[in-house]
Amino acid sequence: MPNLSPSPPLPPIPSVTTIDGVVEAIESIIDWSISASSRLGYFAALYKRITLAIGVAVSQGKFDDAPRMQRFDATFASRYFDALNGYFHPAQFAKPTHSWQVTLYAASRPEPIILQHLLAGVNAHIDLDLGIAAQTVAPGGDLEALHNDFNTVNDVLTSEVGAVVNELNELSPALANVYHLLTGNEIFLIGEAVKALRDSAWTFAEILALEPGFARPATIWARDRQVSTQTALMYEPPGLLGLPEDVVESIAARESRDVVKNIRVLNEIASTPAPTEPTL
Repeated sequence: MPNLSPSPPLPPIPSVTTIDGVVEAIESIIDWSISASSRLGYFAALYKRITLAIGVAVSQGKFDDAPRMQRFDATFASRYFDALNGYFHPAQFAKPTHSWQVTLYAASRPEPIILQHLLAGVNAHIDLDLGIAAQTVAPGGDLEALHNDFNTVNDVLTSEVGAVVNELNELSPALANVYHLLTGNEIFLIGEAVKALRDSAWTFAEILALEPGFARPATIWARDRQVSTQTALMYEPPGLLGLPEDVVESIAARESRDVVKNIRVLNEIASTPAPTEPTL
């Protein structure tokens, strides 16, 4: 695929080691997205909200091991940052995984609705990156000790994705009408989908933990191919969203097409994370 990134490109994102560092890096992505009118800012705004919520959960003592959670959050986010660095600066950084390529290239497409851009990023990041990050932070026999905090992270993610989707009414009134018809079940369905991704990511982490190091690159490559196919379906109704093409087109016709305005609204929403609700 040709590089369709706007010009000037997003500056390289430096390494991060803390949750505050992650937030700072995400804010730089949002600022650039506003200046470049790039739909990459949609997922960045959602990710900022999730990261802020994780920071609140750490400060409230909701994790078994707060220092480990700092490392986990930074390791997880770094895979997203690595994808952006590879996309915008291919001569300096490794090429993004196929899963991220689908999402990053799709940002140049005007026809997908905001929800598709958001959930495609969520799918790529959780289904591929989360398991790799978990195994990296808690390798081998240490992995099981991470399981409870791993689930708490995803409780945060589910709460924030559902809340953001429920607050898109200003930008997507037709989507709000669909929600009314579904009588709230859309948030339940999204929560169930994220939980399924979470469980799949944990199983993937367990596989990586059991494998010798030399075998992991091939396993990750195969997983990346599978996840990239799933991510692509996010943009092909009914795909993984379960919405017929004519419904998506109807939503798109009434949705704000002002990318900068949309990012600003999502970024404002990001400043007030929703309370975390535990999931099974």
